[in-house]
Amino acid sequence: MIINSKIKPEDVFGKTTQNIYCILDDCLIFQGRHGRSEMHAHHYVQYGLSKSDSFKLSSKEWFNSKHVNSFIVPGDIPHQVELDGSEKVLMVWLDPEFSIKRSMPDSQVIKTSLGDLESNLKPFTEQTLNCDTAHQIRELITGWPAADSMDKLDDRITESINWIKEHLSDQTITVEQLAETVYISPSRLMHLFSEQIGIPIRKYILWQRLRHALLKLANGESITEAAYSAGFTDSPHMNRAFKSNYGITPSKIFKNSRFIQVIGC
Repeated sequence: MIINSKIKPEDVFGKTTQNIYCILDDCLIFQGRHGRSEMHAHHYVQYGLSKSDSFKLSSKEWFNSKHVNSFIVPGDIPHQVELDGSEKVLMVWLDPEFSIKRSMPDSQVIKTSLGDLESNLKPFTEQTLNCDTAHQIRELITGWPAADSMDKLDDRITESINWIKEHLSDQTITVEQLAETVYISPSRLMHLFSEQIGIPIRKYILWQRLRHALLKLANGESITEAAYSAGFTDSPHMNRAFKSNYGITPSKIFKNSRFIQVIGC
């Protein structure tokens, strides 16, 4: 995840630019010119792509930072990303445990190339990011269209997902509640959910809470309102969840809110 850098959007080529975030059910996609992160690690596999060497990428494993045009950071690897503001870039965060893993890096080493993906994804650095292009990007990376993936789900898993989304404001959503709703045992539900969705139920619930909170914040709700709406106990609880998953807090994402667009897909 990135935070707003000291470069102001209106300072680049004298034009106003915008950072766009598209939030899908299983990934987050960013397009923009501006941002930097502190050194952090998160659970997601992170992909980055630009036309030139717009990324300044740092790792605890490297003596010096590297200027690169693309990268893949596996989950739980400490790293830092800074954009130089010269052009729009594309970044994607995808859970590494999702079922289709054809594009996932095999090793726990940062790669400074997207390989065959690069030529396919490059046009999306310039196309305006929206739900249609976000789903195309996701499909290119995972090899699995979202619509097809939902068609393959067991009806009980589909019902569980719908129930979770309808009850996100509940601070406690248990596996036992879900199992009772779909009439199977908790152990069978946990196994089936992980098998078909690719991540454990609790991680999926947290992702949906973070997704919901981002959309509420984008609609102008306060951090406290968004936290309660998404089922967090309070705003510090939500801030900790954002920090541990993305390396930043919500207030830093929306620091220059007029230059931020968040789209739920």
